Amino acid sequence: MEQQKKGKLYGIGVGPGDPELLTVKAVKAIESADVIISPTKKMGKPSIALQIAKPYIKPETKLVVMDFPMLSLSAERETLEKQWSENADQIQSMLNWGKTAVFLTLGDPMVYSTYSYVMEFLLDRGMEVETISGIPSFCSLAAHLNLPLTQGEESLGVVGMTQSEDEVAAVIDAHQNVVVMKVSANAAGLAKALRDRHLEDHFVMISNIGMDSEKVTRDIADLEKKVPYLSTVLIKKAK
Repeated sequence: MEQQKKGKLYGIGVGPGDPELLTVKAVKAIESADVIISPTKKMGKPSIALQIAKPYIKPETKLVVMDFPMLSLSAERETLEKQWSENADQIQSMLNWGKTAVFLTLGDPMVYSTYSYVMEFLLDRGMEVETISGIPSFCSLAAHLNLPLTQGEESLGVVGMTQSEDEVAAVIDAHQNVVVMKVSANAAGLAKALRDRHLEDHFVMISNIGMDSEKVTRDIADLEKKVPYLSTVLIKKAK
């Protein structure tokens, strides 16, 4: 009896919000997939990545929603790894049946993405995986505002507000330009770091980029309020 040929997983970055920013390669993979895997932080809550990719998903394609708890300062690593492993088990089962699966992720799959953890589990098990880059929110922010991320000999640091305030402060102090992601995890802490360094007028925050609810602000008071989940900050010390 001929052995069943194993399938393949594509990890696809759908970009920051605008469906037109998906690459041609990503669209082709989505259109030809047997299964679309849509990650969610909470079961029953709509996936933003799925909404972005929706124009390219065929009606007959199977949709599988998987719970991926958010990585945070308070999250137990052991609990997260257990969930990642269980999700990898489910994906591996699909691949063992010869299915082509697409895992959707916001921005780029290699920038603060839970996909990367599942990818490592599957690679360790000998599964075939291909990752297709997407546009990260900070690159989209820079292009959207015609604001260079770096020029000349300037450095660029990238940090997430899921890290400790001391780690965030160290990155801000070390670089001329700093991208801050996952801002909603501790926006008030970021506001304090900026005020302590007299950088209140040296940042821009964009929320829900490419969506109807998009907002751009340079007012530090907005950082001290509730910040939308899809928010990214760019700090430029030189003006």
